[in-house]
Amino acid sequence: MSVLKIALPKGHLWDMVKALLDRAGYNISAKGERSYRVESRDRELECRIHRAQNISLLVEQGRYDLGITGLDWVLEPQADVEELTDLKVGGVNIVAAVPEKYGLTEDLGEQVFSKFQERMRQDKRERVVVASEYENLTMSLFDTHMPKMPYRFIRSYGATETFIEVADIIVDCTETGATLRENSWTIIHTLFESTARLIANKQSLKDPWKREKIQGFLFLVEGARDAKGLRLIKMNVPEESMSKVMSVLPSMKSPTISKLYGKEGSGYAVEVAVDEEHIVQLIPKLKKNGATDILELQIEKVVR
Repeated sequence: MSVLKIALPKGHLWDMVKALLDRAGYNISAKGERSYRVESRDRELECRIHRAQNISLLVEQGRYDLGITGLDWVLEPQADVEELTDLKVGGVNIVAAVPEKYGLTEDLGEQVFSKFQERMRQDKRERVVVASEYENLTMSLFDTHMPKMPYRFIRSYGATETFIEVADIIVDCTETGATLRENSWTIIHTLFESTARLIANKQSLKDPWKREKIQGFLFLVEGARDAKGLRLIKMNVPEESMSKVMSVLPSMKSPTISKLYGKEGSGYAVEVAVDEEHIVQLIPKLKKNGATDILELQIEKVVR
């Protein structure tokens, strides 16, 4: 039997990716707490868990046909893979930060780099000490903004905040910046936002069976992603109330309208997908304007 091999990320991305794949219908589960094998409803998928840092290169080398990892771990190793879609989960910012005592902030814009270099000269730093997991991204940062500044790169192995007393600048990932602030660091520059991406091996996309299987996986995962936060509202609307009900429905959504059956059914059945944040205001308005038999349903997937 042909199988599609997929690498899934452990760590902070696992819960979000698992929830997304479960909404897509795959119902994935690890065989045990210490197991790296993952089972799903689709027996043509062979899934394993890896560190997010390793997945893009494993996909590049053809050890896996598909992988899910953060954009940062696609760009950092400069992996030669095909990015299929942004899953829009696991968002973090990749930032440069310095000790608060330097008195620098991101509000200074590009000037922050010249002021940082001035501070290093005042402190008689011959080489700046940089702590990070991201060696290539750090190199790009210095090449772009401080090309004449000598630096020594120290790999942090995931504990960058512990370098508060010994590093001059760090390049790290952060969700809110709270950990940095708690450790007296200040963000001076945001390199980019990283979210989970679905990536593919380029050779796998040339294989007819794998390409079709990948396309089906992509449809379902994107459908689950796009359905998040949506609700389906179904209602009956008397003919005389249609204009009022239509006026309160979200203008960006196109409702499905069908005539009610029977002579007494002088009205319409209306259904529309709306953002869940609008529900608490919308349903009372629909009721007030004549809608009846209003149902709110969870949407699992939106396959476009």
